[in-house]
Amino acid sequence: MLAAVCFSTVCELQLAVFDWRSMQRSDYRATAVVALGLVIASLTGFARQAVLASRLGVGAAADTFLVAYILPEFVSVALPIVLTPAFLPLFASLRLREGDTSAWRLAFQISLLLVAVLAVITLLAAVTTPVYLPILAPGFRDEQVSHAVAVSRLMLPAIVLMGLVSLFGPILQVYRRFWRPALGTGAFNVGFAATLLAPIALLPLHLAAWGVVVGTVLALGLLLPLVWRHRPQGFDWISVRPEPTVRDFARLAGPMLIGYAVHHIVLLVDRAMATQLGTGSASSLNYAYHIALAVGQISGLAVSTAVFPRVSEQLADDDVIAARGSLSDALRLAWVIGVPAALFLIVLRQPLIELLLEHGAFGPSATLAVAGPLFWYALAVLSDALCQPLWRTVYAGRLSHVVISVNLMQTAIRIAASFVLTASFGYNGLAISAFIGLTLQAVVLGAIVRRRIGSFLGSAWWRQVALSSLAAAIAAIASYLVGRQAMATHTVIQIGAGGIAGGALYVAALATLTRWERRLS
Repeated sequence: MLAAVCFSTVCELQLAVFDWRSMQRSDYRATAVVALGLVIASLTGFARQAVLASRLGVGAAADTFLVAYILPEFVSVALPIVLTPAFLPLFASLRLREGDTSAWRLAFQISLLLVAVLAVITLLAAVTTPVYLPILAPGFRDEQVSHAVAVSRLMLPAIVLMGLVSLFGPILQVYRRFWRPALGTGAFNVGFAATLLAPIALLPLHLAAWGVVVGTVLALGLLLPLVWRHRPQGFDWISVRPEPTVRDFARLAGPMLIGYAVHHIVLLVDRAMATQLGTGSASSLNYAYHIALAVGQISGLAVSTAVFPRVSEQLADDDVIAARGSLSDALRLAWVIGVPAALFLIVLRQPLIELLLEHGAFGPSATLAVAGPLFWYALAVLSDALCQPLWRTVYAGRLSHVVISVNLMQTAIRIAASFVLTASFGYNGLAISAFIGLTLQAVVLGAIVRRRIGSFLGSAWWRQVALSSLAAAIAAIASYLVGRQAMATHTVIQIGAGGIAGGALYVAALATLTRWERRLS
């Protein structure tokens, strides 16, 4: 995986050399910081998945954990998606207009509201877990359902803490402090893996449940000191008056939550269908998806996280031309990093799975089971990486109705495609449907944003995308051929040789093609 990190980092540095004049240097620095933090999150995430695979394997135990984790996973993913676009623009604009005190008054009141809502959800979930888990896992036997209920209840205390972690991240981003929020996921992964490996006389399933709680505590402990340091001096936490912008937050967060809930339906349907497609199908898809996520994290997520505060400020000032330029630069950067990373993952996916997961209860047959959906998930996550800057523009423009309508469209397409494709491709059909749905989502979002801010992709943008795609294809072929030649050696050598050869060739090919294009133009 070190080769993959170097591969993507070199791509990012190469783009910075070519295009720093068209994008603010501070955004490049922020993107580099976020990308590095997300690389660390990816590496620790691979370690978490490796420990989980080693202890639970690909089978009934792993499937049980994934079903039990449905609600905490929904909360942990949904909260940043909902809170960041609803809270960050309000906090940033209030801070610019009225100063830190008003902005922090808003943050404090929203945090109280958030804790209260999540506490109620936690209590309701503790009571209703035996009701909804069997519905979400129709392929489970009664014994598996009982285990899933017990494991799920152990994780529930983490939900309130997840809310605070998700709120603290955008606060720090407004202050351009990206490092610790980016490392929050890494802290969670370390806590989870360490707990699962702890020499404690508990079932691995129960250790995994406690790992969710421990990991969340570590992530909160990482962010809280820095948030506390940025609070206004002399801020009165007790006598703060009601802040009217809390209502604005609720009006934005409501549609965001509905939109994500609609989107999450397809994930629940995928997992429910996977439990009926054979033992281990759900866990195979889970491992493949989490490996593929690295592509989106180091490209679309890193870029959009760094650019979002600036785009929010530009649209708040009605500076549409500047916002158009920021979006164009963000999409180009996401593509130039994401395409080679996705192709690298595809051509060397089998040795990567062997290196990361093939330990303990995870054997060679499990590697083959994960390799199939990983191909499609790598392409799906690349499409999602392009959606990320587009989504941030939608959030900054407060187009809440778009969140619901686009997610409804994507969910309907993916569910329909899943039912059709699983008949022919088994559980791989679920990964193919993800690629189809997210690709169509990127096209629709692009059209919506274009109507909102005007055309943001000029001919120069398309030329550079074409050149980087050609360079990435050349590099992927080189990675594959070098990897094949090193197949008889250790997987580390195979991955390292293929990644280094592909990364070096990508940089060289991109530089050469760009020089030729400039001379011809």
